Amino acid sequence: MEAAAKKRHPLRIVAWALGIALALAVAAVVALNINVRVAFGPFYDQAERVFDIPGVNAGFVCQDLDHLETTDAWLFSGYMADHSPSPLYRRDADGAVARLTVALPDGDVYAGHGSAITSTDRYAYLACEGGYLVLDAEEVASAADGQVLGALAKVELDFSPAFMNIEGDTFLVGEFYYPGDYETPDEHHILTADGTENPAIMYAYALDGGAPFGVAPVAERVYSIPGMIQGVCTAGAGRLVLSQSYGLATSHLLAYDMTELAAEGTFAADGEEVPLYCLDGRSLAEDVEAPPMAEGIESFEGRVYVSDESASNKYIFGKLYGAGAVYALDMEG
Repeated sequence: MEAAAKKRHPLRIVAWALGIALALAVAAVVALNINVRVAFGPFYDQAERVFDIPGVNAGFVCQDLDHLETTDAWLFSGYMADHSPSPLYRRDADGAVARLTVALPDGDVYAGHGSAITSTDRYAYLACEGGYLVLDAEEVASAADGQVLGALAKVELDFSPAFMNIEGDTFLVGEFYYPGDYETPDEHHILTADGTENPAIMYAYALDGGAPFGVAPVAERVYSIPGMIQGVCTAGAGRLVLSQSYGLATSHLLAYDMTELAAEGTFAADGEEVPLYCLDGRSLAEDVEAPPMAEGIESFEGRVYVSDESASNKYIFGKLYGAGAVYALDMEG
């Protein structure tokens, strides 16, 4: 009996050690959750968890979201951490999820960053290197799980878009700046009247039913914007929201009062001089701090819907505090 007891003793030590390690891990997760909820209290006080981001536990790194008005479905664009073809996820109104693949006009499979997805009742627009792909919105809305969607065309832009969104009759498309890693041309760095140096720009195109794929070929105006912008949408009449994030830094949802803006010169866009507007402290109406890696944003039913990439299998840490879901908050002011 004594020999048997001695043989079991090391197993008890291992069991206790595992139990202690598990308890510490649980305590760490709880502590992180509490810390995040406290640190970003204003965000969580306003935000409602709506639904999970599709593919978040399957290697998908979500970059943007879009509401399909014709079917009340949601689209999610992004890329795969293993560099396999980038899927387009659709979450239907009943919660069913379809994972779709996009084929380029030349037949190659799309494996881009998936930084932006937006749509009208006729077309869906998916960001790619040097511009965006045009998809048939009806096909996107009705495609079965696993189906390949053929892009109708690729539209070239003056820059590779980091974010895009259609708001009302305007198609907004902008670039991302981060010093050293994501540089922008010198002419995109603009010193605004309040002393801010904005290092990026955003084009605004009019929707035009008579133009190829529904978008006017020349921007009607340009916005000078801050760096590290990941998304754009409206928030009620006269407010424009930009999502700003990079790495582990605090994200910001920046709401600008568009009624305070006036043209400040011109900017050369698509080969023509168009009015230039500057987004800076003069028109900043609200700054909501959000958890790291807030990416795409979308306005729907009076609220701003926010997606995040930190809960993907690539980053993982966001899983510990519920970042694998879409949150919605009121930013109308």
